Amino acid sequence: MRIALAAWLTLALILVGLGVGRASDRDETVLTAKVSSADHETEEGYFTLGDNATVIAKPGSDLYRFLARQRGHKVRIVLQDAGGPELSRLER
Repeated sequence: MRIALAAWLTLALILVGLGVGRASDRDETVLTAKVSSADHETEEGYFTLGDNATVIAKPGSDLYRFLARQRGHKVRIVLQDAGGPELSRLER
């Protein structure tokens, strides 16, 4: 019984490790966190996302309005590498 439990735990840890390693190979990360901000912080554009991040948004911007509406709610934020080849455009 103990051996079977140890085997299942080991397998679970390996699968979790592969999942974490795979996520870090992609140039993105996903954060699910509760948005919080005191009234005076909101006025200045400071928002806390769980224990992991703080975002400063310019008051009046789309991001600011979104975060202000989401205070007290959980949000999922995806950060991706926007790099890559882009065609240059000439402006006239």
